[in-house]
Amino acid sequence: MNELKLQLNKLWAGTIENLKIDLLNSSIALKIRVIENGVLSNFEVIFYEISTHYFIKNSGENRLENIQVEEGGYLELTSIDYFETSISSANFALEIWSSMLFIEAKKNAINGVVLDA
Repeated sequence: MNELKLQLNKLWAGTIENLKIDLLNSSIALKIRVIENGVLSNFEVIFYEISTHYFIKNSGENRLENIQVEEGGYLELTSIDYFETSISSANFALEIWSSMLFIEAKKNAINGVVLDA
């Protein structure tokens, strides 16, 4: 479990280059670019065997507002966390700017290395 959290911590404040939800295969894949101390790292993160996922766009009344995407706009993976036990069924929480993506998955792979949840 510590290895999973250690690997997830490397993704904080990364730029989400691509996000793909595959309902047929019960997976979510992200391509994330992280620049830390001037060093660029690319990550492919895949959540497998997903049974639950839900997205909350912003909070309060702001969740009803459509965001106008500007040229050069991007999504930031502000934080990502893993929970062994939680109040809901989700065991992964991804904070994307002011929004949240919650995922319940049995497995997670980062750059091809599978880490059981």
